Amino acid sequence: MTTGNLEKIRNLTFDEVFGIWRASEDFPASHWESVWRAKGHDSWADWRHDTHAALRGSELSWALYRVRNPLQEVPNWRGGMFHAWATWFYGPFPEQPPRLRDLLASPAVHNHWYVREIARNFPFQTTLTAIRLANGDISVVEGMHRACALAMAAYDQILVTTEFTVALADWPLPFGEPPRLGRDK
Repeated sequence: MTTGNLEKIRNLTFDEVFGIWRASEDFPASHWESVWRAKGHDSWADWRHDTHAALRGSELSWALYRVRNPLQEVPNWRGGMFHAWATWFYGPFPEQPPRLRDLLASPAVHNHWYVREIARNFPFQTTLTAIRLANGDISVVEGMHRACALAMAAYDQILVTTEFTVALADWPLPFGEPPRLGRDK
């Protein structure tokens, strides 16, 4: 459900999308090493390629978009179908995945220290990764904390000044539901 706030900048390859993601996680961030090792992976890239395998298909055409008014646009986006988010936060919501503005009704999200910290100190420049479903809804596939922080900032009327972009692919109609991301390992 976009509202005309997206302005296409250029097409991207999946390798470029993955590079943007890698940079957004401040690679090499040592705090991620314990996570990917605990899940049985040999590297950050191996872990992320595994958890997001559904996004590497040649059926997906990626492009980079500028989001003109992220405080208006992003709260309408849906969360990603990440194993942990679906397990811990999405349960009480009838729509799966829930819209970010609705997800704020969960005290675990609304009071999440990291989401609140990002909302108060949002990066001057950042790029999320998302897919656009057949009905026009956008679902986050990387950057949930930043996306929730924008929804939080909109809710709390916190002024955010950012050069906000999204790497976005249209999720083909035959694929149906948003992809399940992450693993139980």
